[in-house]
Amino acid sequence: MRTSRLLSTLTLLAALALAPASARAEFDFTVTQLPTSSQYIRMERTGPARDFIQRAAIYLRYVPVKANRVYPAFINTHNYLTCPDKPEKKWYLESVSRVDFDKASGIAVYGFFFSRPECDDATFHMEAITTES
Repeated sequence: MRTSRLLSTLTLLAALALAPASARAEFDFTVTQLPTSSQYIRMERTGPARDFIQRAAIYLRYVPVKANRVYPAFINTHNYLTCPDKPEKKWYLESVSRVDFDKASGIAVYGFFFSRPECDDATFHMEAITTES
């Protein structure tokens, strides 16, 4: 009986340890496309930003404006978050990953990861530089 209880407790602890960390909360954000950003793609929000306690994740969909495929690139120091009450403080982009891609249309979804800003209504100052194929 003790062995059975110990095994079930260990199984539960192992499952919790292996489970992915879930988002603590969602928060709203605004995207400001910088004037130097490429005009060959259109950006769409996929939903609210996600708060993963120490990191914030923002997901955006990029749609090519013309028939050619477009591949965006993001420079960390050109992509950052600001808060309305602290516009001079910047939370720079830490990493970006393509999380989904449709070859036929060229539409891609990218995840942007930042340190968690100090506000719940951050502005994402986004600049995408593109190359074409």
